[in-house]
Amino acid sequence: MAYIKRFESVKGLSGDERVRVFRSAFAESEEKGLMEVDAYAIITRDYVVVCDTLLCPEDMEAVLREVQDELAGRQLLVVNSHADWDHTWGNNYFQGRHAAPIIAHASCRERMLAKEAQEGLDEYQKRFDCFQHVVLRPPTLTFNDQLTIEGGDLTLQLLHTPGHQRDQVSLWIPELRLLLAFDVAEFPLPSLESEQAAPLMLSSLERLCALQPERVLCGHGKRNSVATLTGNLAYFREIERRARLLLSQMPLPQFKENELKSAPNLLGFSFEEAIATLEGPCEDDKFYRWVHNQNCRHILQWVSQ
Repeated sequence: MAYIKRFESVKGLSGDERVRVFRSAFAESEEKGLMEVDAYAIITRDYVVVCDTLLCPEDMEAVLREVQDELAGRQLLVVNSHADWDHTWGNNYFQGRHAAPIIAHASCRERMLAKEAQEGLDEYQKRFDCFQHVVLRPPTLTFNDQLTIEGGDLTLQLLHTPGHQRDQVSLWIPELRLLLAFDVAEFPLPSLESEQAAPLMLSSLERLCALQPERVLCGHGKRNSVATLTGNLAYFREIERRARLLLSQMPLPQFKENELKSAPNLLGFSFEEAIATLEGPCEDDKFYRWVHNQNCRHILQWVSQ
């Protein structure tokens, strides 16, 4: 069956014309759920900063057409928020006459150079011709905790905010009170990398909430509300609370694998309850049910240690 691949420019989401939003969408077939992911182009006095490169070089060609007039007199920079395929497979556009530094956390480069990254790309290229021009191009400039780009009129602070993935970064623009959270926050629910990532995710969300942003843009979810960020933190804290309560009633628990597969049942925290207070409907029920199950499982394993 034919796949679906779309690209669009999204108007008005950032609240400032200097921060432009672009969206790529992909589905394996009409019967499969549509995966949508956002990227950004930030126009400062001195730079055009492309944040994430979407699904393929053709996506980036479309983005650069949109900002072509702003490139005159400005240096082009690229930021990868993390190494997941839907955020980096457009990197290969930035070579040759389009060459630009690609900035990311050091672990992003490690992940993109891993054998598993190439294997994942090989599998997609066998099945879908829209990925035929993708070549894994890792970041060329890396940092660890924090990096600041002084744009002349806007300050872009890249912050290491692990939890979703170990290389996850967010971008804070203090002059606009605007946070690009990428995948550390998500509507309806972000996903944890592992049980070890649980405390990192909590710390990352608390760090971002402390910035007191006025708008929050995420890689997925098509929203700009601060409620996404604060709601995600409250969600993980509630899972932790229920997990600690359960463990207080079950000293030295020995959970069986089949029990952990239904971690929300152990915690008495259904998917329906987890999303009950959200601002708007969940558009991919099946996927986010799986995310909720994994999040409960990881946090339960973390607090059991």
